[in-house]
Amino acid sequence: MFKPGIEVFFSYPHQKKCRVAAVTNFTGRTRDGRHLVNLLAEHQAFELVRIFTPEHGFTSDAPDGEHVADSRHAELEVPVISLYGNQKKPAKELLHDLDILIYDIQDVGVRFYTYISTLRNILEAASECDCKVWILDRPDILGGIEVEGPMLDQKFSSFVGHLPIPIRYGLTPGELALWYKDHANLKLHLKVWQCENYVCSNQNPAPDFPWFKPSPSMPDVATAQFYPGTCLFEGTQLSEGRGSQAPFRIIGAPGTNSRAWANKLSEVAPACISIEECTFVPTFSKFSGEKCQGIQLTSKNPIVKNAVHLGIAAIYAYMQTHPDKIDFTPRPGLEFPFIDYLCGTDLVRKGLVNGDKPDRILGSSSQGLDDFKKSRPAFFLYPRSND
Repeated sequence: MFKPGIEVFFSYPHQKKCRVAAVTNFTGRTRDGRHLVNLLAEHQAFELVRIFTPEHGFTSDAPDGEHVADSRHAELEVPVISLYGNQKKPAKELLHDLDILIYDIQDVGVRFYTYISTLRNILEAASECDCKVWILDRPDILGGIEVEGPMLDQKFSSFVGHLPIPIRYGLTPGELALWYKDHANLKLHLKVWQCENYVCSNQNPAPDFPWFKPSPSMPDVATAQFYPGTCLFEGTQLSEGRGSQAPFRIIGAPGTNSRAWANKLSEVAPACISIEECTFVPTFSKFSGEKCQGIQLTSKNPIVKNAVHLGIAAIYAYMQTHPDKIDFTPRPGLEFPFIDYLCGTDLVRKGLVNGDKPDRILGSSSQGLDDFKKSRPAFFLYPRSND
């Protein structure tokens, strides 16, 4: 039976008393729903000093992009320090009294899903304070095999693009931590508590284990399969489906010609993708309370192998059927349109504006992808299976 890192970790006979902090959110749970922080607080070998949380907060329900305030765990009476508020990297004074930082967050395997930016920050902070980091590993629910660009151009570095990796990088959190430690030459005591009975697979990307929602608009594994591509609609005026019954699978806006868009997208989308016209009324985020027209995407396969390509193709098809209707929106404090930061380059946006087809856009914007692919196997902790 599959076991995540947290269950392997607590099956080990820890004896030496350690002062620890947890970096976690709602997802840091065992199969039966017990949370990491409660298990640490109950364990005689650990003194839980504080809790650090990423975007969306400890309960993983704060809205996208909203700063989260520090708080206190009501039951355990320990401080909960937000790493998505006044600070995104833990201050030295919050680490100097610790022996170990214990990280346990379910990720979705995408560069702009900001939990890996938090992971990078805690690795760097720990290396500066001689604090150990233990990663309680979890699966790459995108399968851990497919890798898609573009790579990050440092000109567009931000908290949604913090690591020099492609949008879809095909590593578990533990594997990514090992890769970054090597890439950045960090002087750090890093240990990964591996999952048991886990194989990275295109046929079974999510092992038999409960899904604990990592963020408000990530209700299931099927949603995550589309996220590497359709999240790019965050960088446009169109709704990416937040607040709908199928976020990142429903896309649209008021006044959209759904039929024309769906027909055009079907010309360039993978054969495994079903495209249907739809209407929806978001309950929050863009066009909240307004009736929207758009498309709904479903996949016949458990993995969407070309999810980034599909997202770019969906924007391309919209632009071809709605001339001069796209708006690549800005964000406060950013120099370039937000889609450039999501893509990690401006070549995608410029290619779309130029009318280039998705294949050409991805080909021209993915320099360095082959080198990254070659670097990955040295950090694999689990076998890979395409069967």
